[in-house]
Amino acid sequence: MGPLEDRETQEEYPTRFSNDGISDEDKALNEDGESDRSGTEVEKLQYNLIQIPPVPLIISAALQHVLLSLTSCLATSFIVADVLCAAADSPLRTRLFSSTLFMCGICTILQTLLGVRLPVYQGPSSSFLSALLAMQNNVEWSCDHVTKGVSNTYNENNVTISHFNMTEASSIHVFSETEKLQMLSGSLMAASLVEILIGSTGLVGAMLRYIGPMTVAPTISLIGLSLYKIPIIYSRPSWEIAISAAVMVLVFTLFLNNVEIPLPSCQRKTPKEGKKRGFRLFGLLPILLSILLTWIICAVLTVTNVFPDDPGSVRYMARTDAKSSLIHLTPWFIFPYPGQFGMPGFSVAVFIGFCASFLASLVESVGDYFAASKACEVDTPPNHAVNRGILMEGLGGLLSGATGVGHATTSFSGNIAAISVSKTGSRHVMVCAGILLLIFAFLGKFGAGLASIPNPALGGVLIPTLGMLVSLGLSTLRYVNLTSSRNLTILGTAMFVGIFLPEWINLHPDIINTGNTEGNAILKVIFGTPMFLGGMIAVILDNTVKGSLEDRGIAKWRSGPDSSPREEETVSNKVPSSVAYSWNCIPSLYNKLHFLSYLPFMPPSNETHVLTYSSEKDNII
Repeated sequence: MGPLEDRETQEEYPTRFSNDGISDEDKALNEDGESDRSGTEVEKLQYNLIQIPPVPLIISAALQHVLLSLTSCLATSFIVADVLCAAADSPLRTRLFSSTLFMCGICTILQTLLGVRLPVYQGPSSSFLSALLAMQNNVEWSCDHVTKGVSNTYNENNVTISHFNMTEASSIHVFSETEKLQMLSGSLMAASLVEILIGSTGLVGAMLRYIGPMTVAPTISLIGLSLYKIPIIYSRPSWEIAISAAVMVLVFTLFLNNVEIPLPSCQRKTPKEGKKRGFRLFGLLPILLSILLTWIICAVLTVTNVFPDDPGSVRYMARTDAKSSLIHLTPWFIFPYPGQFGMPGFSVAVFIGFCASFLASLVESVGDYFAASKACEVDTPPNHAVNRGILMEGLGGLLSGATGVGHATTSFSGNIAAISVSKTGSRHVMVCAGILLLIFAFLGKFGAGLASIPNPALGGVLIPTLGMLVSLGLSTLRYVNLTSSRNLTILGTAMFVGIFLPEWINLHPDIINTGNTEGNAILKVIFGTPMFLGGMIAVILDNTVKGSLEDRGIAKWRSGPDSSPREEETVSNKVPSSVAYSWNCIPSLYNKLHFLSYLPFMPPSNETHVLTYSSEKDNII
């Protein structure tokens, strides 16, 4: 890396980077990653936020991120189709799936390049599923109302909300597929304006002053803990395959992490290089390798009919041809575009439910931003980056509504954990993942083929990746005084209530009954979202119960790590905050448009210094 552009920054980071892109402190580390000064192993990213990995690694790592989310994209789009009462073989299902991939690709690229500027994968938000499913309790949205003629409609609490006879049934207008989708689209666009307003006015950034390690730890940890049901559901068809996939990830990550496989290289070898190093295939792509190997095993067991061919059997979903109908139904080329389903409509009930979903998604995203910064070994996101990230998610929701996918996108926690597992935090990888999603959206059958990954393979790799996410959240407690009964009480209460109350509501859905369906849906989203609930409890208690800044960990949290040798070695490899969350063009842009520096989602003028890079493997985008 080259010198700093301004003298003030050069004095601040005098020896952080050398001309070869390696910090002076890192030169004290030997080839095995062990410190020559302390003899302690210092584990660091193989590629940091702004480095450019080799092209094959970029594509492989990006595909690794995409494969982790394909099943969620497929499930969410099919749930939307079920809410619309679309038939099992309706072409609307495959178009919704391709449109979901398209919007995930667009939002991932926008978030990585223009939003928070961390490699945050944007996938379909599960927070919107509660609002979508709640709409099926309304008479106009019922799928069996017309066919039954005389029916009782029950809400999720098994309380009868309406009775119909043939005369009443004929007088009620039941929305068609297109009308429902148009109302979902317009309501989503209106609700996304609320998130855009929150991000553009800096309300989220203003709240960050009340957020410290005691808040971040339970919020991030509960994100991983709240997703425990997903591996269970995916692994159910074959626990043997799922456990094998999880063991593979652990072996690749923990035991074969430093094994180097010699691969041919296009780079010219210079006499000074000495011994040629290989490629750390197992350490960089553990999730992708595990999925591919278990996919092959499932294919062999499918051909030999070890897995039953009866669709009614639980083990059927372990077959590689269990989702073959999706491939046949999907056309070769699909081109999603805004307005493809007609003019957007509006529904007050859907709007209220989507607003509550956006608020829950907002809290989860802020926690993911902090988790992503830790995974990428950069400073915690400043206020303007968080504001910009939320603003970009709101814009993504607006585009998703215009395209008609019926849901918004949000940050995917599992992909953040994948960064920690693979030790590849490059921003270029996530941009490539967005491009791959766009390709899969256009090439319908190819994307559908990748979505046919056996469920146990995905369930298995999610076990260690979600576990890594939990540990990422708990790692922030190193700043906190854990001998303080105050801190232990707050942390334990936030974690326990964040797990206990949503599970209680899930087991006893009739506990919330306001007499209003929309009110029930909103309260269930609020009290049924673990990371939102635990985070809010931690924020309230940590800021109202008396405690010193040192005990709460805020002093070290704001000033940075201490001066211990091990901590200095870790920090020396960090990318400066001005590079991680800003752009090269900002100084010249501010010279022409001074007002931009006063916007809450833009970097302040005193933080716009950036580094000039001369290393071939480093670049700023």
